[in-house]
Amino acid sequence: MNDPEPRSYGHFCKLAKALEHVGDRWALLVVRDLMLGPKRFTDLMDCMAGVTPKTLTRRLRDLEADGLVAPDREPGRREVWYRLTPAGRDLQPVLDELLLWGMRHVAEQPRPDEPIHPEHVLHALQLLLQRESVDVGHVRWVVRVPGTDDYVLSSDGTTWDLRIDADSKAIPDVTITATRSALARFLTAQGPRDRHTEGIEIAGKASAIRTFLKAIEAFPPSATGLRAAHTTELAGGSR
Repeated sequence: MNDPEPRSYGHFCKLAKALEHVGDRWALLVVRDLMLGPKRFTDLMDCMAGVTPKTLTRRLRDLEADGLVAPDREPGRREVWYRLTPAGRDLQPVLDELLLWGMRHVAEQPRPDEPIHPEHVLHALQLLLQRESVDVGHVRWVVRVPGTDDYVLSSDGTTWDLRIDADSKAIPDVTITATRSALARFLTAQGPRDRHTEGIEIAGKASAIRTFLKAIEAFPPSATGLRAAHTTELAGGSR
């Protein structure tokens, strides 16, 4: 019997078939980092700290060949922009569920040696606010981190949205200015946050800031809550 191809599991299962296309290391993280919009190779290198240029080039080529990523090349323009195809965007629910699983079961603060990109922690916050149905009405919060794009986290009272800030004329309810590490520590801390935390500057009306701080108490999921849920499951299973 011949060995299956290197990317093949060699048996019929649609999960196995899907993993043959997106199961390579870094593949899903490329898709993750294109969900907010097109990016250049250098943008992806910044988001995916730890990946080598050679590996990223290979993953982009594989994802392009599989119809998940499309390069945007213009004559005379040196830089290539990469975007998701409709098939690539269809992976959004899968990535969201994996992210929620990670927050529930492997939640921890960033280690000192771990690179941080604000886009990742902000998407986790946006997703949890949506899933927990946190309702604070219409709000617009701008997050500014030196060396990266500005981000807008907003809600219309029903849906939470995260996007790169492309409308500088819109006035935010709250503006958060922070370093990468300070933002990550602030958002992943358990319990009520202190607006005067080192490395964090929060501007806006006092009532708007209180709304912001109250809303983010939902993030991240409480470790105590996770332990309690696990204990309940064990108790139920032992009857």
